[in-house]
Amino acid sequence: MAENHIFPFLWMRGEAEEILREEIGKIAECGIKAVCVEARPHDDFCGDGWWHDMDIVIDEAKKRDMKIWILDDKHFPTGYANGLIEKKYPERKKLYINCTTADVFGSSHKLTLNISRMLKPTIGYWEIGKPVNEEERKNNRMLAIVAVRFYEGDVFTEEVIDLTDTFDGTFATFELPEGQWRVYVIYKTRTDGGNESYINMIDKESAHTQIEGVYEAHYAHYADEFGKTIAGFFSDEPQFGNTSEMGFDMNVGRRKMPLPWSDELQEMMEEKYGNAFLSYLPYLFAETKEKQMGVQIRYDYMDMVSKLYQKNFSDMIGAWCREHGVEYIGHVVEDNGIHSRLGMGAAHYFRAMSGQDMAGIDCIGGQIVYGAPVETRRGMVDADGEFYHYALGKMGASCGHLDPKKKGRTMCELFGAYGWSFGVRDMKYLLDHLLAKGVNYLVPHAFSMADYPDIDCPPHFYARGNNPEFPYFAELMKYGNRMCDLLSGGRHIASVAVLYDGEADWSGEHMPMQKVCRELLGSQIDLDIVSLDMLCDLSAYNGACDGNTLQINGETFGGLVIPYVKQIPARLADVLTQMDGLPVFFVDAMPDQVIGQEEKVVRLPKSCVQVPLANLSETLKAHGMYEVEAVPAYKHLSVYHYEKDRQIFMLLNESAEQRFAGNVYLPIGEDVVYYDAMKDCYENAKVKPAEDGKGVWVEVELEAGESCVLMEKKEIVCEKAHRSFAEMTEGCNVIDLSEDWMVGKRKAKEDPETMKMDAVKTLTPISDTEPAFAGVIRYEKTFTLDGAEERLPKEAYLKAGHVYEMMKVTVNGQQAGIRLAPPYQLPVGEYLNAGENTLQIEVATTPARDQLNYPQPPFDFSHEAMEPTGMFGEVVLFVKEEK
Repeated sequence: MAENHIFPFLWMRGEAEEILREEIGKIAECGIKAVCVEARPHDDFCGDGWWHDMDIVIDEAKKRDMKIWILDDKHFPTGYANGLIEKKYPERKKLYINCTTADVFGSSHKLTLNISRMLKPTIGYWEIGKPVNEEERKNNRMLAIVAVRFYEGDVFTEEVIDLTDTFDGTFATFELPEGQWRVYVIYKTRTDGGNESYINMIDKESAHTQIEGVYEAHYAHYADEFGKTIAGFFSDEPQFGNTSEMGFDMNVGRRKMPLPWSDELQEMMEEKYGNAFLSYLPYLFAETKEKQMGVQIRYDYMDMVSKLYQKNFSDMIGAWCREHGVEYIGHVVEDNGIHSRLGMGAAHYFRAMSGQDMAGIDCIGGQIVYGAPVETRRGMVDADGEFYHYALGKMGASCGHLDPKKKGRTMCELFGAYGWSFGVRDMKYLLDHLLAKGVNYLVPHAFSMADYPDIDCPPHFYARGNNPEFPYFAELMKYGNRMCDLLSGGRHIASVAVLYDGEADWSGEHMPMQKVCRELLGSQIDLDIVSLDMLCDLSAYNGACDGNTLQINGETFGGLVIPYVKQIPARLADVLTQMDGLPVFFVDAMPDQVIGQEEKVVRLPKSCVQVPLANLSETLKAHGMYEVEAVPAYKHLSVYHYEKDRQIFMLLNESAEQRFAGNVYLPIGEDVVYYDAMKDCYENAKVKPAEDGKGVWVEVELEAGESCVLMEKKEIVCEKAHRSFAEMTEGCNVIDLSEDWMVGKRKAKEDPETMKMDAVKTLTPISDTEPAFAGVIRYEKTFTLDGAEERLPKEAYLKAGHVYEMMKVTVNGQQAGIRLAPPYQLPVGEYLNAGENTLQIEVATTPARDQLNYPQPPFDFSHEAMEPTGMFGEVVLFVKEEK
């Protein structure tokens, strides 16, 4: 039996005990053995009401041998510390540096600025009267006054004059050389930034408030359950939050915004630059012509804040959890590249994950859409499909593979906020996509116990019994557990490492890593994304470089691929020199300069070469850096290689339209089995030895969106050969069952026995006549097979052309199988008899159309066309008779 790899969110609102126990029972029906309780909707988090409800959850979990994870805050995102900043520690509020400016012309006489008026943001007329914490604003303190010479437009030279010493407590009086200057007044503030009620991630004392407000409170009540029923805590999108905007382009110097600050950060700046750091602070807000000191201070600032986030928040919470016998997991905001930025970001994905016991990502709100891998889509946020499809899963899984603390585990929060139309069919594709990238732990979003329909980020899987697809969701979860278990406990096999682009993003002009990932994955060249920290401290990651290959935590890479970046940090140049001999491929162009050393010239070993992105896959294959090959070439084929007691390959056709039929080269022995994780059974695959004597060619046919697993047979016992549907139906008699059905329908909660059946000549979508219906539709038909023998058919297969969405087939009272996704076809021969047969097909819809029966929410995140409901079109029985 597979170990549990799934712990869905259970939203807690203070429901009655019987509802709590019922919902946990429904989670258990899905074969799920853990739950993550979320307090966001609860009115009494860490109060008597919360402890009352948690007592019930823990009791029910014990009865069912389930584990509990606790989402670690009252409000989203993590960092509110259950309100302790507001209630108890106002002095621990976030600290920022912000700036105001005055444009002046240099002259031979003195100029005066009223600095006391400049220690707050300027506003527009439309902002007059906007609420402001004036008492807190009185505590704003001047840090630096610096004049920077204009170059052109909004770009400046790197000529600065420090005017800080001219400040008398109210005014600054100074002279400036001839020319146009911008005077930056940079000040510290706890009010002129993001949410004041959140902790400062880069201040140790402030960050510890999170532990006091949530972690210690739960330990005080449930210490005996820590490490037993309580498995650990889940952080949900902790972030710098230095702005109130929900934007993704939060790059230092390229976006006007307050910047996170702390005393420790200031000490780090002073240690590196001395008092001269004050003169460089304007470059955190302004673009410079020379791109020298401006790039340097931005890089150093981001390097420092990300290390402080790692040390004072992520590592500190992780250490506390492990000291108390539980684990720490979760994810940050990764969307559209913000994983290496401020705002909603955490500055550096791998450092943010440092303290956690699993790597983590999320995929909610339409981030990954089946069949749309490279489109920029409009929705709740504008989604960069290329990043989500090609980089998100690989980034998370790479952290899980390469960081020894993670033990090969990568978690993904998934399904939430896709909407009611996102049913089990689409969940199956999204799950397969993530599995094929290396995700092996799942946090489905969400089980909500609110009255149906809950407008909060649907879909909801049970929906108080109103989701017609819930029984099929349960089957999907059992499949997910089997697949996650199959792809855990071993090691991932990849050909090359791709350098994480976080530091490149800090530096300025660069190629996003997803473009490289797209090129390689489309050629079936698997990869892991490695951070510069890993390369600079290989021993901490169980790694080494022998001059020809790179090893990290049990994985071996034939080379390192570096997406184009104009300026590289000195430590990258140093580590590449130390790895002389390792093939390093700079994509599109070599870097121009080095950040952090006096000599800006880039000096790299001869093993570092330049290769155009368009030729990258071809070049790597010429160097032997690949394992899998598809003939014919097919860019939509994803392949994931995993090694345990045998070699395992997961293949996924990620096209929404095209079928793949061809041969795939796998570097394994001749005996290969096809594993059907949905049915948990094996079949012998069709193979032929490759000419290299090291691998085999396997015949593979995958319909659009279809996946399969191929693995070494070893001791697996199976006699049946895997055949495509075309092979199975070759030579069969075709019986058209498309017309003359009895059709009935019911809502999810209605009694199946009361369903009224009506005769229908031709099948058409139910939505044609009842556009607001959602539920279960039953189709029944009686047909006759001629023949004298008791079991006439040797083989028989049913195929339905159009089904929306789930299909359960019953033949002569016996369940023949279910289909969660296309193609809607399955074998039924063993259930058929000579003479009269009864066929029943039940189709379950998503709850999407049912929402038309309720008042619509006062908001829309996105708009999409509604699919039809029910079964229609051709329904065919293929029968192969006994000879």
